Amino acid sequence: MKKKLSFFSFLVVLFFSFSSSNSDFQALMTFKASSDRSNSLYNWSNSTHPCSWLGVTCNSNTTQVTRLVLQNLNLSGSIQVLTQLTHLRLLSLKYNNLSSFSSLPLDFSSWKNLKLLYLSHNQFSGNFPSGIDQLRRLRRIDLSYNRFSGEIPSTPLSQLSNLLTLQLESNEFTGFLHVYSQVESFVSLIEFNVSENKLSGEIPKPFSLFPSSSFTGNKNLCGKPLLKKCFNETVDSDPLPVEIPTGHGRKKISFKAILLILLIDVGIVAFIALGIFFCCRTIKRRKQKREIKKEDNELKKSNVYEYGRQDNEELVFFEGSKQYKVDELLKASAEMLGKGSIGTTYKAVMVNGDVVVVKRARKRRKKKEVEGLLQEIGRLRHSNLVSLRAYYCSKDELLFVYDYFPKGSLHSLLHGNRGPGRTPLDWTTRLKFALGVAEGLVYLHNASKSKLSHGHLTSSNVVIDEEGNAHLSDFALHQLLVTAAPTNTEYKAPELMLNTHNSRKFSQKGDVYSFGVILLEILTGKMAMGEGETSLVKWVQSVVREEWTSEVFDFELLRYKEMEEEMVALLQLALLCLAPKPHNRPKISIVHKMIKDIRLREWGEFTNSPTNDRPSDSSLSLSEGTPTTS
Repeated sequence: MKKKLSFFSFLVVLFFSFSSSNSDFQALMTFKASSDRSNSLYNWSNSTHPCSWLGVTCNSNTTQVTRLVLQNLNLSGSIQVLTQLTHLRLLSLKYNNLSSFSSLPLDFSSWKNLKLLYLSHNQFSGNFPSGIDQLRRLRRIDLSYNRFSGEIPSTPLSQLSNLLTLQLESNEFTGFLHVYSQVESFVSLIEFNVSENKLSGEIPKPFSLFPSSSFTGNKNLCGKPLLKKCFNETVDSDPLPVEIPTGHGRKKISFKAILLILLIDVGIVAFIALGIFFCCRTIKRRKQKREIKKEDNELKKSNVYEYGRQDNEELVFFEGSKQYKVDELLKASAEMLGKGSIGTTYKAVMVNGDVVVVKRARKRRKKKEVEGLLQEIGRLRHSNLVSLRAYYCSKDELLFVYDYFPKGSLHSLLHGNRGPGRTPLDWTTRLKFALGVAEGLVYLHNASKSKLSHGHLTSSNVVIDEEGNAHLSDFALHQLLVTAAPTNTEYKAPELMLNTHNSRKFSQKGDVYSFGVILLEILTGKMAMGEGETSLVKWVQSVVREEWTSEVFDFELLRYKEMEEEMVALLQLALLCLAPKPHNRPKISIVHKMIKDIRLREWGEFTNSPTNDRPSDSSLSLSEGTPTTS
């Protein structure tokens, strides 16, 4: 009987979990349909699970949406449909064009699990959101830089005993800063800002401990911490004396004397109460520091993270790069994009709207050893390289700043969403990517006397711009590190496999081998890691030996029958790049010429181009040891 009951309970939980997740799915799809006119939420579709969508995080056990981070995505319209996400703990919609629905105030009462609410820099208007007193777990509220109006309700806010942050600056709030009798409820606040509004009256004492910058821009506010004093009229009267009998005689004590005694007593009591208040406040602030640490861990789980600053050094910028201070970068909202062999990569959205990529390096060499090489890397400029815009190098910290490419990496375009709804990559686009990577490598290998190499060339380190051009990222950074993490070994040349921890062993011929693996990915549509225990390289080599070469090509390329000759040519070139011995691999300049040759043939330009413009057979010698006549 107990087993049957337990199984029934499991089915009930499963049913409600499915119903809830389906409700979340419908709410998100409705929000996208009404708010995403620029298709920024490109991977939100019926064919994929919401937990894999951009900005969506789910509870791993129930698949209920618990975090929604959609910042700086040009979203517009109402967010009321998102109140159906009843399990949300974090909601961040900063830097969009979202607004209130009609004249009705926003109602947040269904978000009873919400802890963090960030709605700044939007177009919300109307009264302060209703139902806020129902969100007893709320710790941070940021409604700044909107167009909210009306009074700031103190009673609902006073119910939020865990509230740490209340940011309401740059709105149109009016009225007084009421506190009522719930003064102790506001003791937990460590961040408070109502500047640039239309507030009036005296600043209540519990709020007077915040800096003056929290209240500036309200011309009718007065009192501490502002320099503007409040004008209070007082009536000084001289009442009649009061006679109090004592013993046989009478002593006349004036009303002023009694009032003075009472004032002294009240002052003593107030002084004691004030001492107790500040003592409790100090204890509570210490407790808040522990809460903040927990909160930061919560934010890290949501990929919202701020970089740590170790000293007073500033960012070093390279020529042609837009400059800003390191504090502006540190204040940017950041989203973790991933972790790689170099370190952790973040997308940072700064206050002015600029978007950059920041990479934090792993353990590196001494500061003096890296700055010279950083200057060399920072001077490199090519249409197929992701230029290093700036770096921050302190005793314990090394950050790199790059441009942001919203279309993502070659790896994501080749391998992402291989199911229904995917837009296939055609042959011309793939060949263009291959040529772009080769051109970037040619420049990198010949740009400096120190013979730089990429060192960690993978399809994830090739990013695509809006025009469909390929750019190499993270080049030469391995030389700055004490060790390189032993990841992406599928791309490493055989001679490097015994030296996966030694970054000094990377070479230009190792880059050629890695490029060969990328060419196989482009041709087969398979990942470099291969299937099972067989790597992609070994699988392709075994298929070619069996003389069924065309079987290796991606099924998305099967419709280009007339291009099969060019595909075979690129496959043969990839296999040459994958020669086991380094001296048998062609130089990248030769590889580039051969890909260019394939592309010209595809476009049919050889029939119209002069004979002396064509690469001769002798110029395409493959082995480094073979002499050329070009």
